[in-house]
Amino acid sequence: MSNSGPILNFEGIKKVKGIKGKDILNIAVNENIYISSICAGRGSCAKCRVIIKKGEENLSPLTNLEKTYLSKEELEQGYRLACYTKVIGDGEILIYIPPESRAEPQKMLISGIQVKVKLNPVVKKYFLKLPKATLEDMRQDWERICDVIKENYGLKDLSISYEALINLPNVIRESQWCITVVVRDNKEVLWIEKGDTTARLFGFAIDVGTTKLAGYLVDLNTGEVLASTSYPNPQATYGGDVASRVAFAMKDQKNLSLLNKLVIDATNEMIMELCEKAKVKPEEIYEISVAGNTAMHHIYFGINPKYIGLSPYLPTIGQGISIKAKELGIKVNKEAYTYGLPNIAGFVGADAVADILASGIHKSDELSLLIDIGTNTEIVLGNKDRLVSCSTPAGPAIEGGHIKYGMRAEIGAIEHVWIDPETHEAGYKVIGDVKPRGICGSAIIDTVAHLYKANIIDSNGTFRSNLNSKRIKRDTANTEYVIAWADETAINRDITFTAKDVREIQLVKAAIRTGVNAVMDYMKVTPKDIKRLYLAGGFGTYVDPQSARTIGMYPDIPLERVRFVGNAAGAGAKAALISKEIREEAEEVRKKIEYLELSIYPKFLEIFMKATYLPFKEDLGFPI
Repeated sequence: MSNSGPILNFEGIKKVKGIKGKDILNIAVNENIYISSICAGRGSCAKCRVIIKKGEENLSPLTNLEKTYLSKEELEQGYRLACYTKVIGDGEILIYIPPESRAEPQKMLISGIQVKVKLNPVVKKYFLKLPKATLEDMRQDWERICDVIKENYGLKDLSISYEALINLPNVIRESQWCITVVVRDNKEVLWIEKGDTTARLFGFAIDVGTTKLAGYLVDLNTGEVLASTSYPNPQATYGGDVASRVAFAMKDQKNLSLLNKLVIDATNEMIMELCEKAKVKPEEIYEISVAGNTAMHHIYFGINPKYIGLSPYLPTIGQGISIKAKELGIKVNKEAYTYGLPNIAGFVGADAVADILASGIHKSDELSLLIDIGTNTEIVLGNKDRLVSCSTPAGPAIEGGHIKYGMRAEIGAIEHVWIDPETHEAGYKVIGDVKPRGICGSAIIDTVAHLYKANIIDSNGTFRSNLNSKRIKRDTANTEYVIAWADETAINRDITFTAKDVREIQLVKAAIRTGVNAVMDYMKVTPKDIKRLYLAGGFGTYVDPQSARTIGMYPDIPLERVRFVGNAAGAGAKAALISKEIREEAEEVRKKIEYLELSIYPKFLEIFMKATYLPFKEDLGFPI
């Protein structure tokens, strides 16, 4: 590597060329060096801590923001925030990424409730034995195909794709007039193949989440999932939640193109990985099904999400759409389509429709509540007669953002916490059974619940002043509870939960509870009327339902009524891939569901203030 210009030496990883004016986080991301950044480099999470071991003179001066987030001890050790530290000089900079700042593979949920559907994919294959052209039978090639497929299978008035058309004369003659045609929706011949290939018919379903992608390779002849995988959503570098992602895309068309390219590139990587596992060729994939919230849906299809982020927060399109995969840059069969499930509103998207389809609440006589918990939480209440939905920005705290030792659900994250109410001693479980580096969302909820149950904090979320425990550390600025002592951790520091952390989770759970109570108030029902509570999504599956109820994330609904549906959005996307009827149901749900805009709901502020209490101002006596 040339010595001219700045060099960033990420200790133990690799050396890369620096760019003057660029921050360390940006350079690292472009070089596939992963540093935690829940806030996408906006300086609000302080998770991108790095240690500058040499070359600090080649970096921008310490900012006021860094002085706020970094302790005096950390500053003395050379800590900086990678997102706020810019390269300004030409020398070498030695950078160490400490364990707490390393982005490791996340614990991701792929499986979900299995939707019972009639196997009837939109794409099918038909084997045809064509009569050979002769001077006595001078039908055109396409006319000949139309006649045989009508006679054998009853299909008529078909169109043909351009790629299939230009390949048609050679294919039918090279195959001795025995061919397989790929037909979509009984309307269009997508592709023509030599011989009988009817056994080779595949599709790909993808759940495009804000923080993760889940992909499934499906045999469309049987409905069987042949292979599945999950990836972090690479767009997260440019916004950890829906609002910040939309804000980034709104700034410039280039930003939208970048976000689109990132998710399409990841889609192609997933397809290649799954095809290798299942011994399937990408060109044997003839249909793709996509579920995601409205913003992720728009970005995936290259639609500007700008007006989702501006009042009155409207999507560009609500109904399901079908776009040729090649138009999106997806590397499957040249004439395959990509189908996007319908959206409901600006912040209730195709993933919520998929959740409804997977849970079946739209067909049930019983009143059910569905909560898909994430940085943007979707809530649906109803039954076969009526459905009401809303969304609430829970924010990044449930994934570790804004929490002192918060992190995503990666190896080294504490995923469950319990506190002895008598001794106030803590126990915990760590992902990967290694020394902990921090605490992830499910354990964050556990911690607040157990602090409350152990009477360490009160219903206002305040640490009680009359407690004498070695686990409770106090100074003039803050009070915190020690979950893991320094000698137990991988970061050689106590992992604590602070009074500020408690306040962050109170705001998160208040946002979710406000949505739940608002739809209940709107439908004039009480918790006793709710016969099923469905918790969806990765967070909703891994969180302890009792801990979530204890802090008041949802009302006092008996635990035996709680059902975990896993990645219901992924299950819905798979169902839409293998069943035309599910797509029709999705459209019916979209037309039927009512959307409640919380920001203008008359009781919003009243409910929200009550919801900041643990568990809820009017529920202080319910069982915890």
